[in-house]
Amino acid sequence: MKKAIVVIFIFLLMINYLSIDIFATQPQENSEAVQGSSDENPELSEQKETITDTFGKIIEVQETKEVTTGSVTDKMQEVKVEITEGKYIGEEVTTNYILSYDIDGKILAYELDVGDKVIIQISEDADGNITATVQDVVRSNYIIGMFVLFLLSIIIVGGKKGIKAILGLLYTIILIYFVMVKGIFKGNNAILTSIGTSMIIIFGTFIIIGGFSKKIATAAIGTLGGVISAGMMAVIFNYLAKMSGACEDAIQLSINMSAINFDFRDLLFAGIIVSALGACMDVGMSIASSLDEIKMKKSDITWQELFKSGMNIGRDVIGTMTNTLILAYVGGSLTLILLFMACNMSLVEILNKETIAEQIISAIAGSMGVIYTVPITSFIYAILNKDKIIYNKTSENRINGKRSLKI
Repeated sequence: MKKAIVVIFIFLLMINYLSIDIFATQPQENSEAVQGSSDENPELSEQKETITDTFGKIIEVQETKEVTTGSVTDKMQEVKVEITEGKYIGEEVTTNYILSYDIDGKILAYELDVGDKVIIQISEDADGNITATVQDVVRSNYIIGMFVLFLLSIIIVGGKKGIKAILGLLYTIILIYFVMVKGIFKGNNAILTSIGTSMIIIFGTFIIIGGFSKKIATAAIGTLGGVISAGMMAVIFNYLAKMSGACEDAIQLSINMSAINFDFRDLLFAGIIVSALGACMDVGMSIASSLDEIKMKKSDITWQELFKSGMNIGRDVIGTMTNTLILAYVGGSLTLILLFMACNMSLVEILNKETIAEQIISAIAGSMGVIYTVPITSFIYAILNKDKIIYNKTSENRINGKRSLKI
């Protein structure tokens, strides 16, 4: 019954946010401005090109060739594309696909093959003539396929618990996108939104996976404490280091978003919270499950011994989990670090770059959240189970030779 209530809650949450998304009024200022200008100058609008993006399929490919424009030499592949969607569906166009990403031609895209699906940009002039350009390869199908394989792997290895894990994952994805991302995008405070979303994710996910119990409550409280600790460390050291959050992505977002002025310091905080959430949940559940097993095996254990056992278990977990976070951040910044080294910058200069400092502070703050999750979870479990007996050991507690249920 309790699990059914949780599933219904998730379903209603999805419907609620989907309906808000569908029926929300979209800003039309830019399109109206364009429409107004074309109405005032009909001759000018007729002379402008119409540019649309659509999808196509490669039906013929040629060998790559080098094309020189001024001092730049690009590698190109001539392809014939059949347009599969939109106004020009069914038409076939021949165009060049630029393989070079840089001027020197050191970074090259994969060559296209017959059957590949691509994104095409079509330009139509005032006379109705169209020019097609291959923009990129359609990769969404492969990502979806990989995600399905990932879910199947969880079910095959995890069994029934794997299904619960998938429900928890979908629950998290829904909340992250429809509550946190959408909320921040609409102008909500990023710090409050990220903390609130994290709280709902922590308690909801643990309930889906393990139901209602002191173990789950302990794991949830310990995780929440670790995440808040990570957030506090992030706020303190971002302030001391005078971090603005103005990375390249933030600058692009600021340029393209004229309706909402984001506080990029808050966005930096929100990113750290979400990054630390998964690792803290992992540690919190590991500690709580281990202590629950110890309590079942030795029901007369004192709360002090429980706390010490949790700390001993946590010390083993900390080493691998902190490495996980640090390595994840290093992997995400590897290209950028190599770029700075290629510019003959010293280690001190690299560390003082805000983009690198942001990643380092995020990694350390997240790792500190994992560390603090251990004592918080251990202490909470020890207090909640102080002087509690999980199983009675006396013979009166056996029915037909079998151990009775939990008290």
